[in-house]
Amino acid sequence: METSHSDHGVLTVINTAAVRPGRSSFLHRLIRSSESDLAAYRAGIVDDFHALTADVVAAPIAAAVILSQLVDALTTLLALSNNSPEGNPISAAVIASWGVPGLLIEKAVISVVVVFNMARLRGRSSRWLGVLAILVGFAAAAWNLHFSV
Repeated sequence: METSHSDHGVLTVINTAAVRPGRSSFLHRLIRSSESDLAAYRAGIVDDFHALTADVVAAPIAAAVILSQLVDALTTLLALSNNSPEGNPISAAVIASWGVPGLLIEKAVISVVVVFNMARLRGRSSRWLGVLAILVGFAAAAWNLHFSV
């Protein structure tokens, strides 16, 4: 606190307060926090995927999951070329809206989601998820072949 005297004999008191630098906004702090969380999450996903590909049982299952979806897409196209209707309502809507590229993207997304979750689960749960996805994919392919013959 400073005290000064003016020319008229009036005492003037000047208070000086320390001005703190402004805090970051909530949005800025949220973004910075999310960036570090996402970096740690990404590192965990990479580690999980490396563990999946190193597993001598789960890695072929993951490859078979991708193959089953590819076979399903190909047999779906074969069935559609023979004027058979698509039995899966989701795939039918995708094909109606986006055609063959949409169908292929749908099958790729299914494969990625299953393999991603296999990597996150690990162990027996991972393998059973993969086996279930393989059975569903090849069952759909068999169903499509049934209608295309």
